[in-house]
Amino acid sequence: MLKFKRPLLLALGVTTLAVLLVGGKFPYLFFYLSIMVFLVPCLRLYQSLRKLSGEVQVSSAYAEVGQSLKVRYTITNSPSGRFPYLELQDVLGSLPQATQREIVIIEPGQTAVFEREVSCTRRGRYDLKSLKVRTGDPFGFFQLEKPLAAGQEIRVYPKLKPFPAVSIPPWHHFGEAGVKNPAFESYSEIAGLREWRDGDSIKRIHWKQTAKTSEPVVKNFERKGDISSIVFLDMHKRSYRNDSRHRLEDLALEAAASFIHLNLHNNLPLSVFCAAAAESPLCGRTPGDYRRIMDHLIAVAPQGQDAFSSYVRRASYFLPPQSLLYLFTPVLDLADAAVFIDLKQRGFSPVLFYLTLGQPEPDVDSRLSHLKGAAVRIHLLPVSSWEAV
Repeated sequence: MLKFKRPLLLALGVTTLAVLLVGGKFPYLFFYLSIMVFLVPCLRLYQSLRKLSGEVQVSSAYAEVGQSLKVRYTITNSPSGRFPYLELQDVLGSLPQATQREIVIIEPGQTAVFEREVSCTRRGRYDLKSLKVRTGDPFGFFQLEKPLAAGQEIRVYPKLKPFPAVSIPPWHHFGEAGVKNPAFESYSEIAGLREWRDGDSIKRIHWKQTAKTSEPVVKNFERKGDISSIVFLDMHKRSYRNDSRHRLEDLALEAAASFIHLNLHNNLPLSVFCAAAAESPLCGRTPGDYRRIMDHLIAVAPQGQDAFSSYVRRASYFLPPQSLLYLFTPVLDLADAAVFIDLKQRGFSPVLFYLTLGQPEPDVDSRLSHLKGAAVRIHLLPVSSWEAV
């Protein structure tokens, strides 16, 4: 793309008007020479720029918040390519970094290589597809620009942290979450061997090992509980009105991501409801589903004017009875508390993860106590405690 600066266009306009009004050989000769002074270097730069090539490489297409990535740029000039200067635009694409321009000095036939280390400060989907190169005449009268190289998309996931242990109600069983109740032993998976004890069932005897040792040896089985968790992530705009630095918003994503990863790591099926997500619910049951779910959630931002509790209540009418509901939200007013208590009375098992910048206000603390009295489980997640992990 060719761009002319305004002073040059103004000068050419005045010169053209003067030539048309005055006429004569000398004015026309001066006019043609003036055009050639700019046209020849413009054509030469265009040919050099057309032969210029580049490549962008990223050390990894995936990262977590707090990690760093290396971006490597390779620019190859043709043997005939000459430039007064080369300026790279949008060096880091949409990544939230300060450096967006880079001046490159490159001789004919040479290759310039440089790297930039990018710190992933916030979750999201970023791209390096907009790398452009710009050049022009030394006096800055005109500029040429073209896309130099296609990069790739970088996905930054929330940082995973240890999550508070959440007990499983006894009626949710069969599966892969560790439980203490021996009634939930999985007879298809052996945890180990031990000596015979009074009261052990004959079915537990490991006959091959018993034959080798001449003493009864029994099998210990894995104790697992299979649950179907339903996660509600609050991404409603009104819930984050005072969250100017996105601390609560980022806490909500990090806490939900850590919880989702923990469940999928134990092969526990779950569904994630988020009003701001393009697809909802997002379902998974194995560790391989984590990135697929998070690919949708890392791009969400608070939106909509509805209350989070209203969204949960509407969705609950389409959920199986006695479902486990995990609610991640930074708001709790009287209407919210009433909805959560109603869920408990209708047979659901709600677990509230209340996100806060510090200690809850006295009115919120009173509502939390009221929810606990109604057998709604509460987990308080202050930003300061979470960030210190």
